[in-house]
Amino acid sequence: MNTELITYWAEHDSSLQKLLALASHTLRIFDEDLSKLKLENADNAETLHRFLAASDGNNLYIVLKNAEPVRRNCPRLMKLLAAYPQRMTIVECPEHLASLGDSLFIVDDCHALIRFSKDFARAKAIIDNTDECSPYLHRFEEIVKEGGEQVCATTLGL
Repeated sequence: MNTELITYWAEHDSSLQKLLALASHTLRIFDEDLSKLKLENADNAETLHRFLAASDGNNLYIVLKNAEPVRRNCPRLMKLLAAYPQRMTIVECPEHLASLGDSLFIVDDCHALIRFSKDFARAKAIIDNTDECSPYLHRFEEIVKEGGEQVCATTLGL
């Protein structure tokens, strides 16, 4: 069981990659627009691809306050969404949650990267501690209960 406080973006990025590599069942993300998490970069997108391809039981659930940057600027993530629609979900949360300033990156319910502000690298990395991750998992579930609009990998039209 390990908890580490993070104050620099380089530490944040390193912790995110470490946690991403640990994912074996479930990955839950709540974020502004994924830009600070850098999941679109080639290495992180490939890690997500391997995670989703590894098992039919692996799931990636993303809740965003603003999904437009993902739709516009994240072709790798949109390609994953198209390839694994049964295992990957992206939802844009309702507007009344827009004031939430934190970011949650929860892996297998026992690892997490919690960023306290959308603008700063101040965060906490939790490794192998289900008890410490539990309140953040509960917070994520409460956010999901608020609903939202699901992001589709394809544009629907006539």
